[in-house]
Amino acid sequence: MAKHNIHLAEGDILKNQYEIIQQIGSGGMSVVYLAKECKEENRLWAIKVADMEKKISKRLFSEAKILSELDHPSLPKIADFFSSPDKEFFYLVQEYVEGETLYEWFEQNDCFIDEETVVNICIQLCDVLHYLHSRKPSPIIYRDLKPANIMITKTRDIKLIDFGIARKYTENKAKDTLQIGTVGFAAPEQFEKRQSDTRTDLFSLGALMYYLLSGGKYVYITQKPIQFFRKQLPKSLKKCIHLLVKSNPNERIQTAGEVKDYLKKTQMQLAKGKNHSLKKGLLISKYVFSIFFFIGVIVYIAYDQFHK
Repeated sequence: MAKHNIHLAEGDILKNQYEIIQQIGSGGMSVVYLAKECKEENRLWAIKVADMEKKISKRLFSEAKILSELDHPSLPKIADFFSSPDKEFFYLVQEYVEGETLYEWFEQNDCFIDEETVVNICIQLCDVLHYLHSRKPSPIIYRDLKPANIMITKTRDIKLIDFGIARKYTENKAKDTLQIGTVGFAAPEQFEKRQSDTRTDLFSLGALMYYLLSGGKYVYITQKPIQFFRKQLPKSLKKCIHLLVKSNPNERIQTAGEVKDYLKKTQMQLAKGKNHSLKKGLLISKYVFSIFFFIGVIVYIAYDQFHK
């Protein structure tokens, strides 16, 4: 149930610059609208609106501040952020990403995505996580990696959206100010009195892979290895997921770059398996053709002898 009083209609103008087209998303305390530039109608924006009286507005301001400092092809670009004249609402204007969320795509495909596609998506996620985790002087911990926060474009590229609970890492801090995350994908330390760090996002990446390859199961709940749900996965992929979802951060793969190495190795194993299957198929086809050819010769000889 909505806990806000945000109601914008088609044709409403914000800041004399952005014209509302339609609502495209909604949460408990915020709403996202598709808008166009008043002076350049072909230029589209996604505008997230939050009630300034709600705590979400502080998170939205934090999101705007973090994203305004970033520049990566897998992150939406920030155009503007401002509050309404009466200070009642806060607006975040960002690049409109045309496509669908990974969650929507997954559901539309009956909760099945092939290994090659999952690996390709996760390699892209490794690149953007490496970018965030390598920020100086403070790494950025995303903390909410899940299918609903990953946009899939028409070219099958990804965009990581919704930095509402992202934070800058502070070394030697005992615990996070706010214990928060999405159950099913969040690392254990996000709900315990510990500090999240770059390895927290890597747990979520492993949980995401598990979810996509298991047909929508959560590693928290099943407590089964991924091969229980998807047989004959490459060894490197099974090992990668197994290590990423360790409860102890010290036992996980430690960097996004290392995860990418595992996934690149998986790509090679999948390609090798595909080539092997292709060669096997060609060999079988050749064998079957030879048999039919031989049968044809026998039939021809028998027919010729019969009519002499």
